[in-house]
Amino acid sequence: MMASKPASRPADLRSIDLNLLVVFDALVEEQSVRRAGDRVGLSQSATSHALDRLRRYLDDEILVRTSTGMAATSRALALAAPIRGALQQIQLALAPARFDPGEASEAFTIAVETYETIAVVPQLVELMRREAPGIELTIRSGTATEILSGIDQGSVDIAIGRFKVLSDRLMTTRLIEDGYVCVMRNDHPLSAGQLDLAAYLAAPHLLVSMSNAAEDDVDETLAERDLRRRVVMRFPNGLAAAIALSRSDMIATVTRGAARALTFVAPLVSRACPFTVPPTRFRLVWSRRLQDSPAHTWLRRKLVAVGEATHAELSQQTL
Repeated sequence: MMASKPASRPADLRSIDLNLLVVFDALVEEQSVRRAGDRVGLSQSATSHALDRLRRYLDDEILVRTSTGMAATSRALALAAPIRGALQQIQLALAPARFDPGEASEAFTIAVETYETIAVVPQLVELMRREAPGIELTIRSGTATEILSGIDQGSVDIAIGRFKVLSDRLMTTRLIEDGYVCVMRNDHPLSAGQLDLAAYLAAPHLLVSMSNAAEDDVDETLAERDLRRRVVMRFPNGLAAAIALSRSDMIATVTRGAARALTFVAPLVSRACPFTVPPTRFRLVWSRRLQDSPAHTWLRRKLVAVGEATHAELSQQTL
């Protein structure tokens, strides 16, 4: 009869400096000793010393050198989400019950799924510089899967996108609803008069997709009518798209908010679509862990207010 294996004993928190967990979080996220040190305010030497201590405590390399740089070990990746979640809970527990944006020094990461957020995010940045100058804001992009995983792991505070399918472990609210228009250079052959469907389908199209999707809601709407447009180029961001449109005969079908931003940075004009595309709905998504955080609540309310103001402005806009 085999002897039973002794039960594993819980880690003794008295044996580890909890500040090392902050360094661990930065090391796994940045996968670089130098960048991790910059993030937590330590020198590279001090960060290396902290990494050595973590390696001894966890009996794991944590970071290993590869042909493309440093990479986190499988155990470090497995520990990353629970440690980050624990750190967030500690921060929430110690945070003051009252949030003063003028005195705040929090850091937020907002992940965006689609380029259409250029209708909202710049206004948020302007508002925060005015009302909360001490807050650090990082905007990052990714696919829906990557972003939702970031929320679960704690590397993303709030997300903006379509997110048509969500689990019940996440919180969400509507941000903005927006319709579609066509954008082209201001002296485009199709810019004069009303754009008809035949000319629209015959024109070369540019598709803007941060996730490198081959099609979008516009293509799905056309497919329902057994129609197809001719997409000749795809771009991952709005600024590159604006430059390409201003130097070619391509046209793009984008939300009104995105069109307003694109026509602001390049000599472009908007025209009504020759067919109806259902409005797209963008929403905010965040973790239940942050639902009652005063700082996070303030950020969500500001985003919703910006979204409502933007929606009202776009509703009054005529082509």
